[in-house]
Amino acid sequence: MAAVHTLRLDAPAATILFSWTDGVPEIIYFGAPIAADLDVELFALSRSRPQGFATLDASAPVSMQPEISRGFMGHPGLIAHRSNTDQAGWAGLFLFAEQQAIENGVLFRCLDEHRALVLEITCTLCPISSVAVFKSRLINEGENHCIVDWLNAPVVPVPQALSEYFHFHGRWCAEFTIDRRAVPMGLVKAENRRGRTSHEAFPGTIMLTPTTNEESGGCLGVHLGWSGNHRMVLERLTTGECQLQMGVLHFSREGNLPPGEILESPELFVAQSDQGLNDMSQKFHTYIRHNILNFPDPDKPRPVTVNTWEALYFDHNLSRLKALADAAADVGAERYVLDDGWFKGRNDDTTSLGDWYPDEQKYPDGLHPIVDYVIDEKGMEFGLWVEPEMVNPDSDLYREHPDWVLQLDPYPRMTGRNQLVLDLTNSQVQDYLFARLGNLLSEYRITYLKWDMNRDLVLPGDRSGNAAVHRQTAELYRLIDRIRSGFPDVEIESCASGGGRIDFEILKRTHRFWTSDSNDAVERTRIQTGFSYFFPPEVMGSHVGPAWCHTSGRGFHPNFRALVAGYGHMGLELDLTKIDASDTAIFIEAVQRYKDSRHLWHSGSFHRITTVDASLLGAATISSDQRSARVVMMQIDRPRSVIPPNVAVPGLDPDKNYHVVLETPLDVAKRASRRFDNPLMDDGFVMSGSVLGSAGIQLPVLYAQSGVALSLEAV
Repeated sequence: MAAVHTLRLDAPAATILFSWTDGVPEIIYFGAPIAADLDVELFALSRSRPQGFATLDASAPVSMQPEISRGFMGHPGLIAHRSNTDQAGWAGLFLFAEQQAIENGVLFRCLDEHRALVLEITCTLCPISSVAVFKSRLINEGENHCIVDWLNAPVVPVPQALSEYFHFHGRWCAEFTIDRRAVPMGLVKAENRRGRTSHEAFPGTIMLTPTTNEESGGCLGVHLGWSGNHRMVLERLTTGECQLQMGVLHFSREGNLPPGEILESPELFVAQSDQGLNDMSQKFHTYIRHNILNFPDPDKPRPVTVNTWEALYFDHNLSRLKALADAAADVGAERYVLDDGWFKGRNDDTTSLGDWYPDEQKYPDGLHPIVDYVIDEKGMEFGLWVEPEMVNPDSDLYREHPDWVLQLDPYPRMTGRNQLVLDLTNSQVQDYLFARLGNLLSEYRITYLKWDMNRDLVLPGDRSGNAAVHRQTAELYRLIDRIRSGFPDVEIESCASGGGRIDFEILKRTHRFWTSDSNDAVERTRIQTGFSYFFPPEVMGSHVGPAWCHTSGRGFHPNFRALVAGYGHMGLELDLTKIDASDTAIFIEAVQRYKDSRHLWHSGSFHRITTVDASLLGAATISSDQRSARVVMMQIDRPRSVIPPNVAVPGLDPDKNYHVVLETPLDVAKRASRRFDNPLMDDGFVMSGSVLGSAGIQLPVLYAQSGVALSLEAV
């Protein structure tokens, strides 16, 4: 029997055990912490699998890169070949070479001498969040090109008990839709070919048991930090083992690896829990807060944002913009964002993208009058909408440089929203965009960019006609990195027709997501719930929209719209100059409630709250010292019962007593109840965390599309 080698990584809430003989290591355990005195080698031997009949004489391990050359009959981790050489092996064999300790983790190096390839796998285990981060690197040490069709990020083995998974899908204005499915025998493949993270196929999944819920049960969350095309492979083998692979989906020859070059997989982020989905999400949130977010001023609260888009669209004039700024300041806004329509010739969405100069008809003195008014007269920050990656055929830029777009001649240049995509792999394009954005940021006191991207990539060829999605994504990162380096005090919002570019890698360069173009409060409740499985509230752009939502045609009461917007990063996106005094009062109160509570929502432990009524959804945040909590409950459709269910508040200290207070207006709570003789309707009541976490809180009857906010403070 070959010698068994083992290694372990430990964090406060997780242990990872690796095992290998002569090949690529496999993960033999990833779960709750294991005693430090465990005999890991004995544990590895105890995991040895029996041999069945009608099989090969040796079991092929589900290593971090499974190989068909070892008899693995499932989806391999590397699909690659050389051409016109005696190294043309399409099925190689990696042999273990060495391991190196790195900060909070390990690097494994394996060699395939025949194919002249080196495989490096890194794994780190965050000592604060217990989130694991995996990455693969393939190095070509041969004399000619290697064509890589598929390179997985290291395989995460899925325990057999996790027999269900969350399938994340969606569309424009319906991002983060979730289907809970059983893992079938065989292979399930999910792919994204749209050139951005996409609304339709978020690069992540959650494995869980049939009985796992928000507060109990086993689960494994997995996310690929990548903003381009991707593929997920979930496969249950006839051996009963289950593997999960994720990586970049390459178009033709995008995986070309020249001699001496390196091809890397994106980082794969993995969080596990035996205590339910909320605990798993809290680990992702903690990881983001400590390792990804990089605010210019980390201590600054997330400012209330007013965006001009659904208030004015393309109808820009200085008097209207100033009036909106007046109204924004009156409700308590702290940031004012000038959206689409400010640059030359831009009166609709058919023209001028790429011509990033203020429109001289609308802004004869440039943007200075509105910038100065917003900052000096109203005391707000100023932000600007841009869509740097795009160009309209009807633009000066395109007329001068028609060769600057992604294209595949002689085929038609397909437009989307009347626009084409600039080729970021062209250094001239990069330099032009950096210069134009840099000039704007230098000339005006802009501290925030809403960076939009409004179409998918079709036939994305570079100047030589080669597929360029992979390089386009990397060059986008490089462009944003240049902006961040040159203007470190500027915050950036990642927007792509709403939620089309939301992932950990773009978040390393940005500070906020525009979660969806939908300001429909019911749809937003669902979208924000799905978003929260991986991302914390402070990066979730959530706005109060107009009374009638232009993307759905539905209308909602201002109290409900404000409630749904109030537990992320709050904003308002409607014409505040045209609402009546009662609506204004509601928004003033809601903005103040957000300001009073944002330190909790943006630092505490986030919990989704579900009830027996699937249309009664909620969220809670608990401070780190468990002395304060905030809860929102939203009745998005007609209730299933006459009396609403009690709502348990998770995460409280069972030994503390809490004063429970209704924060939202009493008339909302009274409206649907003939009588509600409950101390919640007066000054609230005091109850122990133990009782609140088990028996819960009795809510008033709630009409459809209404809700309440609660405050809990230890006494």
